Parts: sequence; structure tokens; C-alpha cells
Amino acid sequence: MPPNAIAPDGETRTSRVVGSIDFIRPKLPYSSTNGEDMDESKLLTTVTGVRCSMPYTIKCSTASFTSPDYANVRIEQIASTIFDETESKLSNFNPQSEVNVVNAMGIDDVHTMSEALKDVVLCSKELVKFTRGAFDPCVAPLLKHYETMAERSSSDLVARHGTTTHSTSHNGHHASAHLSSITELPESMDEVPGEVDIETIRRQRHVVDFWRSLVSAGFAGDPSDARVSRTVKRLLEVSQWHSAFSVVANGSDDNEDRETNNGGMVTYAIRKKHNDAHMDLSGIAKGWAVDKIAEALPSPCWVEWGGDIKVRGKHPSGRSWVVAVPEPPKLSEMRVRLARAKKAGQVGPVYTLADEHIRDEEHNVGKGKEKDYLAVLELRDGEAVATSGDYEKVIERNGKLYSHVVNPQLGRLLELNQTSLAQAVVVTKSCMVSDALATAGISKGDPSLARAMLDQFRTGYKTPVRDYILYARQGPRIIRLSIPGIESKSDRERRLQRHQPATVIVVGGGLAGMSAAIEAADARAKVILLEKESETGGNSAKATSGINGWGTDTQAEQGVADEERLFERDTFRSGLGGRTDHCLVRTLSTKSSDAIHWLKHRHGIPLTVLSQLGGHSAKRTHRAPAVNGRPVPIGWKITSTMRDTICNEYEGKIDIRCGMNVTKLLHNVDANGVKTVTGVEVNGSETIVADAVVLATGGFGCCQRKDGLMSRFRPDLLGTPTTNGQFAQGDGVILGEEVGAELVDMDKVQLHPTGFLDPNDPSNPTKFLAPEAIRGSGGVLVNSEGKRFVNELDLRSIVTAGIQKYCSPYKSADGYEGPPFAYCILSQEAQQIFGKPVLSFYKDKLGLLEDCEDISSVAELIGCKKDVLVATLQEYEESARLGTCKLTGKDVFPSPLTPTSTSLVVARVTPSIHYTMGGLNINSVGEVQEKIESIIGSHRHIRGLFAAGEVTGGVHGGNRLAGNSLLECVVFGRMAGERAATVKHADKEMFPNAKHHAQESESNFIPVLLREVRNTDEKYGMNTREIRFDMHGAFQNSVSTCTDEPTT
Repeated sequence: MPPNAIAPDGETRTSRVVGSIDFIRPKLPYSSTNGEDMDESKLLTTVTGVRCSMPYTIKCSTASFTSPDYANVRIEQIASTIFDETESKLSNFNPQSEVNVVNAMGIDDVHTMSEALKDVVLCSKELVKFTRGAFDPCVAPLLKHYETMAERSSSDLVARHGTTTHSTSHNGHHASAHLSSITELPESMDEVPGEVDIETIRRQRHVVDFWRSLVSAGFAGDPSDARVSRTVKRLLEVSQWHSAFSVVANGSDDNEDRETNNGGMVTYAIRKKHNDAHMDLSGIAKGWAVDKIAEALPSPCWVEWGGDIKVRGKHPSGRSWVVAVPEPPKLSEMRVRLARAKKAGQVGPVYTLADEHIRDEEHNVGKGKEKDYLAVLELRDGEAVATSGDYEKVIERNGKLYSHVVNPQLGRLLELNQTSLAQAVVVTKSCMVSDALATAGISKGDPSLARAMLDQFRTGYKTPVRDYILYARQGPRIIRLSIPGIESKSDRERRLQRHQPATVIVVGGGLAGMSAAIEAADARAKVILLEKESETGGNSAKATSGINGWGTDTQAEQGVADEERLFERDTFRSGLGGRTDHCLVRTLSTKSSDAIHWLKHRHGIPLTVLSQLGGHSAKRTHRAPAVNGRPVPIGWKITSTMRDTICNEYEGKIDIRCGMNVTKLLHNVDANGVKTVTGVEVNGSETIVADAVVLATGGFGCCQRKDGLMSRFRPDLLGTPTTNGQFAQGDGVILGEEVGAELVDMDKVQLHPTGFLDPNDPSNPTKFLAPEAIRGSGGVLVNSEGKRFVNELDLRSIVTAGIQKYCSPYKSADGYEGPPFAYCILSQEAQQIFGKPVLSFYKDKLGLLEDCEDISSVAELIGCKKDVLVATLQEYEESARLGTCKLTGKDVFPSPLTPTSTSLVVARVTPSIHYTMGGLNINSVGEVQEKIESIIGSHRHIRGLFAAGEVTGGVHGGNRLAGNSLLECVVFGRMAGERAATVKHADKEMFPNAKHHAQESESNFIPVLLREVRNTDEKYGMNTREIRFDMHGAFQNSVSTCTDEPTT
């Protein structure tokens, strides 16, 4: 091991990315201290031991305890308590354990479960359902049957050679007895004496072969062979959860969600449905114990027992916890270990090879041989990893080796071979779940089937799969969790090593600009961030609705099922009427989960609150939870956190300069008309040279100048209120247009339907935004007549159009006449959902809402007839009861509002300019495009120029979907920043030695990420496709390759 490589904190046993014979084995991560790591013994208190014949290792930060001696004592106390409970409640090897008491029950007997058994049984029951039986804790009768059949076959074989070996079993007795009676037949025709009729022997041999095939059914090396014996079919009836046991909650079978009226407590029991049913909870119980110990210990900690591992926090040195995944033994090695096991005195047909495996590795390491790892996992806070493999325990039958894991769906054992799954490693946030899913993966046999099953657990399950590794020996074939659009850490590191550090200028200090700056700096660029205001944040800091993302761990933990197609459909539907580029939308969607993950785990922003905003088909808008009862403005939280990250972690890498107004892009044009941006001009005089420039200057929502962008493209909106800051003048759009960038959708301007209209200052053109949550919590809109006119949760464009069509202009006593406005009424329940602290800010501090005692007071405030308003609310109440509103189509009613509601609050709201969908045309990696005439395309990127955020167009179409703005900033900001940082390449040739690739290592190739596949039937002819990759930024300088054109 190199001197500055980090030794793994541990190994998970019994697990690679899609690979081939050229698989490059991973290296251990290197210490950031160049080999001068702090003494781990001073940082960690480590306790080791053996329980239930399995070794355990527990590590805790010594700083979490008053002294090292007390740390040892306390860790041992916690571990011993939970290990004791595991043995007494969940161990199948303890005859008096609770699980064995359940196994010994008679049919229809009921046992009230302890908390430990309840946790494990409910988790098992749920995973049986979600894996569709691939995991099942009730397969013990089947496994016993196969062990017995293997033992009988071994006995029969020995008997034929004159040795008296006897075995007994209650399973398969008649079949085995018949087989024994005919085993004396000759094995081949060469052994038949001359005086015996050959035809008779052949007929007998045919009968024997047929009978043996029936008895052997279930022992198979072919995963597609689903044949099993009649005995196995009968045993399947008692070896599957649904026919073996049931959970009894408050006296009702399989209804554990029902609660009693006694404080909401639920009493759980288990009923045995078949006399021969038997539960084996050994594996998942081990995971339960690891989870419990980790929860009981202070963070940071590491808990490992029998290869199952769970961590909390980070390693005390500041790095992630590191888990190495050793490569399973080859089949030839398995045979050697089997021989050693027999020589050591193990009696078959079931052999345990785990200890032999460990001794072999220690022996090899002792000789100086470096271990072969399939993967090196860096576990994050709360993550757990478990492994299942075919090499720890095997069944030998007729000289063949079989896995000790039964496929519960088919009732079969698989022969160990080169193509079947040999090892499965699963990472989740629960060791119980990881263990069960690893076992389920192995039981599938076929790596493709295991992959399909585990992929379903990435989203929509409360304990989502974070990673998995599936291993088959041939090749070897290795499959690892691959999230579309997400690059592996190792591939990213290899790719980024192939460029020279660049100088990147980022113009704009909002969320898109800071995302670009951080990503560029992470790609080794020197970054200069220029902000024209006195501080960073921009309009991003004012955002309150949240940030969208589908397939996130927050959704999974809350049981929200969402899909890529639903997210994209909602975005396209919202953007009707404008250019919603399908490549940009697909990129936004594909990378949304990674964006949320990056904010949560890279920057520590707790995006744990979900809401469903207007136009969405699922709860996918993420916000941070309230602090001390006060809501956290999510835009401010994200931008301030990222600013802190830059100041604390990127000193000398990112230079933030405020008060710097960029007035011009420096560029040159070559003989072919290709433009290259080389820097910027600041404040009309100073020039700064760079290799690439990223524009992240925001939109033009506050540009009311007569010669400004709003006047050019939407003169009808001049004078319309806005929620934007004065800085939103469209600077980046103008800068890009000056160097030839194409502009798209410039006439698409979004009016937010609810800008607060201040009755004390109604003519102020800048409005405070009434966030989406004011309607999402149950706010009801009525006009000056007291009538509803729109589905409050519909798209912003539809709600805005409703106010403009059905509501009257605002008129004040002093003669001022303003834009159309509506009244938003919030009941007590809606106020609670919206959040009393933030409501108090708008109402008590800003004076934007008014209290009304009852509906009569509301009618008086509006100036409408009380009976009209009462009729409106009666109709609304009835619609809520029915679940749909005939008038508006509303079918979600977050909170009630009735004619008898009291303690109401009312706000005046008016449509206000909120967002400009138009801007610079970019491709899906943020490269700014210019329009050209060419035989292969109509666009070409301007070299060295990138853009992200509201300055761009083509993502949102005619109307931006709520919550997509912050997401766009993160997704395209990160992509543009990294892309800009890689425009300088270290090698003259992108693919050195590529002509010798057949003989050379695959390391001569550059890993690239598949971006999209386009149908080009109309462009190039039938059955043609463009395959586009996120390629190296240096390709911007390649004449032969263009990332926005076909790549072959």
C-alpha cells in the first residue's frame, strides 16, 4: 500500500460497474495530508470481540467521551446489551430464543412480539412484498430439504463403494429410498456382463435416469431451468411468508397500520399458519443489531459485525468512512478451500468456507501480496452496507457445489458457476434492509434480474438503495448502480486529470454563478467571480417556493413515488407556447436528484421538507425545515450557505469581487468565422483575460428602460409590477447578443399570480412575492364580487390569466388605479400549514395581510354581498367533501374553508413580473450557441462562452414550472462551470495511442457520459440517431468535433 493511501476502515464480505476483462481495479483514496495522517488511535476508541461466532469491530470518536477508559466501558455496555437482546430474541441458534418459540408454535397459535422481533418481522414482511418474494425469511424448510437430499446422495454414493453410511430425514424419504434401490445398476453399457440382455438394461437405465432427474430437480446450474420436484412444490407452500405466517395488529391479520384508541398504540403479534413453517432471521437480525448499536452510540461511529457495516458522521480526521470490497474467490479456489475444510474435519454436505477465506487472505497479505478489491466505497452519514455471496457456505452434491441461498420464488438452489451471481453488495441507510436486499439479489442468480430488482429500490422506497455491486466470475461481469446522467467519482477523476488548469470568469453571484464557480474550482480552475452588486445572492436569495427534484432520498424516505416522465411532462405542459427544448428538459430532469443530493450532502442544506406546488403531479419541491418555529427562506439558505462554503473552503481558488459591472466580452474571430471569448471588460475600462467565461447574470424582470429588453420584446408589460430586484436588467443577455449569441423566447415573461399588493403603498412597482405556499396551504382566491374563478393550485399562467380576466383593477381613495387583483382568504388551518411565524412577518411586520373575525368581516373588507361570499364558500366546502370542484376542476384541498370559519386572514394579490423565460440559447452542457448555416446543423457554440440560470432560454418555454428556477441554476451552473474549467487540454492528442487500443489498457480512453440519443429520421433518413456525449471541454477547440452535432 502506498505510504499516503488511506487504509480502509473495514471490509464488507460475501461485491464492480459494468466491466470487462479490462476492468481497472480501484485504488484506495489518498490522504489529503500526504501521508502524515493523524494517529488514528488518538482519534478513535476501538472495541473488538466475537458474538454469535461472528467478529465485531466498533469505533467511536474518543472526543465523544470523558476519557478513553470510559469510552471502552460505555461502548462495550451498549454493544453487549444489544448483542444479548439479539441472541435472546432473534437467534435461530438459541433454542430458547423468541424466534424459536414462534417456530415451535402450532398452527393458528399467536405470539405477541417483543419490540426487537416486531422490528425485524415487519421489515421482513415489507421486503417480501417489495422484492416480490426474492427475499423471504421462511425458506428454512426448503433449505433443509436440499441439505437432506445432498446428504442422501452422498450416502448412496458411498454405499455403492462398500462403505456403510446412513442418514435420515423426514423430507423426500420415498424418493430417496427408491433411488437407493436402483443405484446398483451399471453406470455404462461397458460394465454389462455378456449374458445379460442389453435392451433390458437400456430400458432400466432410461427409467433410472428419468427418476434421478425428478429427484434432482431444483439442483440446477441453469438459471432458466425452473423445474422442481413434487416435494419442493409441496414445501413451497410452507416456505413462503404469505402461507407460513401473518402479522396480527390489534387482533386483525396483516393490518399493522390500524391503531387503537388507546393513545394510538398498536399491539403486534404473529400467527403461525402452517405447522411446518419456520423463520430464519439470522441475516436480517444481524443487520438489526448493527443498526441499533450505531443509533445508540454517539456520532461519529463505525459498527461492523460479521461483514455488515453502518457508519454515522464522518471519520474524526474529516474524511468519509472507507469500506473496501474484496474480490470473491474463483471456483478453483473454492475447490481448494473445500478440500481444506474436509481435511480440517468438517462433515458435509454443508461446508462453511468463510474462515478459510479469511485465512487465505491473511496468508497472501503476509507474503506481501496486495489485496484485490472490486470497489472502494466511501460511506456517508447514516449509510450501511451488507454483502451476500456464494462462497461462505456451500452444499456439495455428487461432486458439484451449490449456493446455500435458496431462490424463494422458484424454490431452487443454483450450482456455483461462472455466469451466475456470486456476490451482491447493497448500500442503504439500514443494515437490515441492505442485508435483505443483498440476499434477494443473490437468490435471483441472474445478474440482470438482480439489477432490475435493485433498481426499483432507488426511488419510491422509504429506505432507498444508494449503491449496489453485483459480481459474476466470468469476465468478471460486474454491475454497479448507474444513475442516468451521473458520473462515477473514479471516472470523473480520471477525466479531469487530462486537462491543464484554466482561468474561468463567472459573471453573476447568484445560485447559478456560485454553483458554476464551485464546480470549476473543483475541476482545478482558477475562478474569478464578478458581481455588480455589493453582495452576492441575486434573485436566487429571494426564492421561497423551493427546489424541485425527483427520485431523491427525501422523496423515498417520505414514500413519494415520482418518475422522470412525470417531471418532464409537468415541465413541458407548463411550458406550452414557448420553446421547451427536450434536450435541456431531459438534462434538468436527469440531474435533478443529483442536484438535491449535492446541496444536501456537499453543502449540508437540509432539504427534508416536501410540498406539491401548482402544476406538479407529485410532491417534489424541497425546502428546509423550520428553525425554532420560524420557516427558513430556502433561496437565502442555499445562497448564504454556498457563499460560506466558498469563503471557508476555496480561499485562493475562487476570488469573489463585488461592485464589478461587466460591460463587454472580449473575443476574437478566426478566418472561418468561429468566435472565441477571451475575457471581459469591467466598469468600462479594466480588462480581465480568461480561458472561459460563464454568464450567470439572471433575467430582465426589472428592466423598465425605454431602450431595454422589456421594451423591445414585451412593451405591453412596461409599468407592470415586479418581484425582481433592481439589478435584474438582462446584462448577460445583452453581452451575449453583442458577440452573436442567438436569443430564444424573449417574449416569454412569467407573471406570478400573487404579488402582495400593499394597501398603504399600492403604486410601488416592486412587490413582495406571496409564495406558492400561500395557495398550496389552502388559500382561496375570490374577486371583488366574492366569487371564486380559478383552481388556486393550477399553473401560474392559468391563475394569472384568471385574475386578469375575472378580477377588477385596484382603485384607491386617492384616485390611483392599478392592475387587476384578487383577495386571498386563509382559514386557521391554512395559516397553520403556511406557518404562523412567516405569516406574522408578512402580516405584522410588513402589513400585507389583515385579520378578519369571520366571513361577515371578510365580506365587509372586500365590499361584496355577504350572501354571495357565503354561497361561494358553501360550494367550496361541498367540492372539498366530494374531492373535486365542478367550477374550476380543483381536486386537491389542502385545508378547509367554510361559511362558519373564524379567525381568518386576507391578502390582496396581483400578478407581477416574476421570471423571464427567454435568454441566450444554450445546449445541454451550457455552451452558448450562435445561429449559422451548415449542411450538418444550424448552430455552433461560441468557444469559451457558457451560460446558466435565468440568463438562458429554452428550458422553461412559455411558462416556468414552480420550483424549476433554483434547480436550473444548480444543474446548468455546475455543468457550465466544469465544462469551462476543462477547455485547456494537457495533450496534443485527445486519444494518445488509440490506434493500439486493442493491445493497450482501456486507460488510454477518456471516460465520457452519454447525454442523449436523438431521433434524426427527418434530418438524416429513416432509422438514424444522433448520439451525444458530455465530452471534454477541450473539444471546444477541435475543428472536427462539435458537442452539439452528431458524434460517431
